[in-house]
Amino acid sequence: MTKLFFALLLFSGVSARSQSTLDDDGLESLTRLAGQALVHPRASLYLEELADGIGPRVTGSPEEVKALEWAAHTMQAIGLSNVHREPWQLQRSWRRVAARATLRTPFHLELNVASMAWAGSTPKGGIEADVVEVDSDSMSNDAQKNASRWSGKVLLLVGKGAQHLGPLEYFAKLPAFLQAANAAHAAAVIIEDPRPGTLLPHTAPPSFSDAVYPIPAVDMAKEHRKLIAQLLERGKSVQIRMDIQNQVSAGPVESANLIGDIPGYQHPEQIIVLGAHLDSWDLGTGAIDDGFGVAAVLGAADAIIASGVKPRRTIRIALFTGEEQGMLGSRAYVRGHRSEMRNHVCALALDWGQGPITGMPLAGHTELARPLKHFAEIVAGWGSLRVDNSYLSFTDAYSFTLAGVPGIGFLQNSHDSSLLGHSAGDTLDKVDPEVLVRDAALAAQAAFWIANQPTRLGTVFDAKETVRVLTQDKQRANLEAFGLWPF
Repeated sequence: MTKLFFALLLFSGVSARSQSTLDDDGLESLTRLAGQALVHPRASLYLEELADGIGPRVTGSPEEVKALEWAAHTMQAIGLSNVHREPWQLQRSWRRVAARATLRTPFHLELNVASMAWAGSTPKGGIEADVVEVDSDSMSNDAQKNASRWSGKVLLLVGKGAQHLGPLEYFAKLPAFLQAANAAHAAAVIIEDPRPGTLLPHTAPPSFSDAVYPIPAVDMAKEHRKLIAQLLERGKSVQIRMDIQNQVSAGPVESANLIGDIPGYQHPEQIIVLGAHLDSWDLGTGAIDDGFGVAAVLGAADAIIASGVKPRRTIRIALFTGEEQGMLGSRAYVRGHRSEMRNHVCALALDWGQGPITGMPLAGHTELARPLKHFAEIVAGWGSLRVDNSYLSFTDAYSFTLAGVPGIGFLQNSHDSSLLGHSAGDTLDKVDPEVLVRDAALAAQAAFWIANQPTRLGTVFDAKETVRVLTQDKQRANLEAFGLWPF
């Protein structure tokens, strides 16, 4: 007996014990959804086709176009209605060509590096330059004091302060520092990425946007970065040879979100979004970030339609692009549907690695606490599902939060997602198919249960209330730092 079949029996048992008190919760429909998802799972097939069939899918790339075509065909085959693209525009597209770095002195060592996305290139043939440290905990002060000494140097960001900057504060300060380094004619920058090591460099854009930064900026495997810092601290002269080549488009490039609906039979104008992001980084195949989420969302849609259950309200399957550049696709969706936001009940998004779903953070919408805790009790056969007023910031659900709509990014127990995401380790072999199918089933149940309530759940905040709640919940400082306030 597989673990998933056992889970189905357990879920059915919980439903049976609760039947007398939960007749209005559509338990028969939820059980049919679970059965369809577990007995006829397709999520693993979707993930294999996406990750190993198409591979990495950087926003604005030809591979992203292929992924959109594949997803449209898949959504139509599942039976979603009104499958269509909703275009939005990227300022520039960016493509990785090559990155190589070698420690030249005090000894020879090949270094593991990866270019930051939307960052520049070295001259053809590369550069050879001395490395100097910059205190990443006081980037702006260091730029004011020492920029005149940076010309022709490779700048190594190293935290020196007694109180290190948090990851969000660090990345919020990085764009201005890169601009200062470029103005000072520094040769390149080695950033200080907070993610774990094991010789894996990671990638991301320098800012929460698709702005291009002309200076070469790389992430280096944590072990190599620490080695160079130690050599400098011992007074050694450190010299690096670096050849970084990237391509940037001459002008704007079109991207698009992909939408398909399961129409509601009673209130079709009221919408529950169930989404994930189709784009990925290009060091791995994007199986985890966010191929897992895409496959789970498509698997959920397949389970709902194949089971024959009909929701009262419309469940909208949304595959966003541009998430990795700063939720660009989901923010474009919100702008494009601004007049309809009052009819969006909530937005559910799956984008937190390859682990089992463990929570539904309310992101300020505490009016949902009671009904969603009730839902968590109903599906307790899957395991504990935590419902609290926490935030999963800077995923696609957050774009809806900023528009006043309840944006719920599913929490997952993905212990190694910070190591594997955005790196060469983001590949299909890390995914447990049973966990994927379980998450698809639970996502289907959550979306359907919310869509099928006799009375609409939740509240869409107006702009004033959104500001009040985000300020109260200490979200404003990070939003201001990343240029998302006001919104």
